[in-house]
Formats: sequence, structure tokens, C-alpha cells
Amino acid sequence: MKLEKAFAEDIELCITAQEADRHFEKGSIKSKFNFQCPGDKCDAPVTCANLDRPKNKRKRDPYYKVVGEHGPRCDLARDIKYQKNGSRTSSDIYSDSDEYLDDAFRLNLQPPSTRRPEGSGAAIGKDGVKGRARQKSGTESGRRKTQPTKTLSSLIDSYLNKESIIVQLPQTGVIDINDLFYEVNGQDVGELEDDFRVYWGKAWFNKKENGYSIVFEQNLTLGETTRRPTTYMPIDALGSSGFGRFNLSALEKIADNKPKMVFLLSETGPRVKNGYINIWCEGPEYLDYRLIDK
Repeated sequence: MKLEKAFAEDIELCITAQEADRHFEKGSIKSKFNFQCPGDKCDAPVTCANLDRPKNKRKRDPYYKVVGEHGPRCDLARDIKYQKNGSRTSSDIYSDSDEYLDDAFRLNLQPPSTRRPEGSGAAIGKDGVKGRARQKSGTESGRRKTQPTKTLSSLIDSYLNKESIIVQLPQTGVIDINDLFYEVNGQDVGELEDDFRVYWGKAWFNKKENGYSIVFEQNLTLGETTRRPTTYMPIDALGSSGFGRFNLSALEKIADNKPKMVFLLSETGPRVKNGYINIWCEGPEYLDYRLIDK
């Protein structure tokens, strides 16, 4: 979930990401994590992605990303929820600025459905690959081409099968599938860029009072903190999800004290909160798992 402005805790002002970049360069903003939702009565944490990355190494300019739950009385959250119910779904992460690429797959994060979105010209096959119709430009503008996409589950299968494919990421170009997947295995993630990555490794689903947490087996290091990274899915997000694999009844069975091989797609790198290392999970469509053979 992106924002035009966020509340900068260090200077106590609502500013754009471009303004945050200038303040960070001057030293008046200390960290990309020192931001909150600008909505009234809400202190949802916000990351200014890429803020701490040297300008000559950035693939994208800094941008805001909400990495927590909005307060129940947040007016901004209600506006965002209304927009999500519009014609463009929240899982459509690409924009018109993302060019058609003939040899790359896009991420398809739309919930499973037997209905084809009106006017999409798309169809989903049994292998999880979806074709998106795209209008060609220039002299061939009357023809249509198909932009192939893969669901997260299908992308995981391709990775585990060691397939050689290229994935198109929103606004940043392409990435090899082997670079997209990032195994949680004791690394220092302080220099990890803010962009889509699939964090994976052995982990446990744990039932909490208002949702489910996922705890990885191996540590990560961020700054002076070394912990097993976690993520959290609140019941509210699960109840409104179209993903049957992660509805409440399914999660009751998954939280069985047995480890799973968990795959978590996240747009920003891990962050430290209350002494823990957290990886933000946007929703059930950003999560998948595989059973571990005994």
C-alpha cells in the first residue's frame, strides 16, 4: 500500500518521499523506518523504501510503503479500501508505465476466481500461468499480444524445478528467478535493496489472539539485531481474502506445530520492530507454503 505523503517522525511533518530524500541527505531524517501513516488517529508504520540506498545504486526513487495495520478510525484506510473495490484490483501491481516484455513473466496476485475480469482479455491455465492481452504500438497497433504471468504458487514451482525464467517487477525492470528468491539463512540484510523478493525457508504457523504469526527457523541480522524473522496476518485480512488456502478454517489445520517450507513475497526489506525482525506480508496472496517430506 503506497502513499503520496507520510508523517516523518524526526521532523514532525507530513512530506513526500522526494522531500524525505532531501532531508535524509541533510541528516535531519535518520532512518527509512521513521515514518507513520499521515491519516488522523493512525500511527501505522511506514517505510520510505530505497531512502538509505546510494543514488547511483537505486533502480527506483524512494517511495512510501505502509508496513503495518492502519488504526480502526483511520480515514485514509477507509479511502484506500474504497479504491481497492474499484475496477482496478489491489493485486494488480503493474501500471501502464511497465512496458510489455516478450520474454518475461509478470506476478499475478489476483485471487482465484471462475469469473474472468471484464475487459481483461485474460485466461488462467491449469499451471497457474495467465495471459494478459496487451495492445502493441506503432505499425502493428491493430494486433494484440499476450503478456504471460505466473501466480506465486506457479513461480515457486518454477524455482524449485530450477527453470530458467525472467520475471518482470513493477517499475524496476526484470530479474532472474534465482535472484528473486531469497533464502532465510543467517544473512545480514542491512544492504538488501527494497524491491520485490520471495523470502523462503522452514517456518512455523502459530495461532495468536487476533491472527496468525509465521516464524522462520533461521536467523537474519539487521543492524545490531539478530533474530528469527517473523510475519503476521491479522484475522481481518484473512476473513476478506479470496484465497481459500489461507482462510480461517485452513489455517487452523496449518498451525499444527509442524514446520512448513514457507514462501513470502514482500516489496520492502525486513525491519526491526520491538526487538524483532519483521517481514511485511501485504496479504494472503503474497504467501504460500509447501509441506516438508519426513
